[in-house]
Amino acid sequence: MRYSGSKAKIAKYIIPFIMEELKEGYTYVEPFMGGCNILSEVDWSKKVGADSNGYVVALWNNLKIVGEKLQIPLEITEEQYNEMKELASKNTCSTKYPSWLIGYAGTACSYGSAWFNGYAHFNEKRGENHITEAYNGLKKQLCCFKHIQNTYFHHWDYKELFKFYYYSFALSPKGSNKYVFYCDPPYKGTKGYKDNNFNSDEFWEWVRIMSKAGFKVLVSEYNAPNDFKCIWSMEKKDGMGTTKCGCVQQTKIEKLFVYDK
Repeated sequence: MRYSGSKAKIAKYIIPFIMEELKEGYTYVEPFMGGCNILSEVDWSKKVGADSNGYVVALWNNLKIVGEKLQIPLEITEEQYNEMKELASKNTCSTKYPSWLIGYAGTACSYGSAWFNGYAHFNEKRGENHITEAYNGLKKQLCCFKHIQNTYFHHWDYKELFKFYYYSFALSPKGSNKYVFYCDPPYKGTKGYKDNNFNSDEFWEWVRIMSKAGFKVLVSEYNAPNDFKCIWSMEKKDGMGTTKCGCVQQTKIEKLFVYDK
């Protein structure tokens, strides 16, 4: 399932860097799992996906349990979409629209797959039906999701994730840093996530702390502070991304960073 900031098109370039760091007994962790485009492709037997968007987490937890039997509607009307958008703005749900369905509508039925970024109408000029494409894409992704039954989905902010692991490490320090983190946070200066007030400076400090503690942390972004090293980059054309001021970004340089200790 595509999601704002989706790595679906470049997953094949990023995953080898992740796999290189994973050793026997390690756990793979994504604090910003989003549409799980990387998480679903990482061929590892123990994985953890976390996200601050509880609706998206609810969707994946239900997909893990029920699989293709989960009754995802092929079509969601604009009226239904707007009703769910209103519920999401109040951080609630209803018997009519459960949390997992709000998570699906907020991404799969939105323009550019950005969180409730406007209902994705049928594009007559191009003959594109974004909602149908998203539906089929999710079904395909679910079928190909590697080790989904050994993947754990949690509604955690990345800082809450840190607290959880920090106290676990304090209680059982031996081998406690056997985790590889891949982070795809909201990019600085862009929009489209549930949390448009993401503090990039706090995030980079978190990466420093984790890295100094012995954990391997890889981060996707366009730019990073000077004490981080770019280990991979690729130019891409993408007219979907926008800045906070609404300017379309045509050319982007995707980069992968690690802390340069």
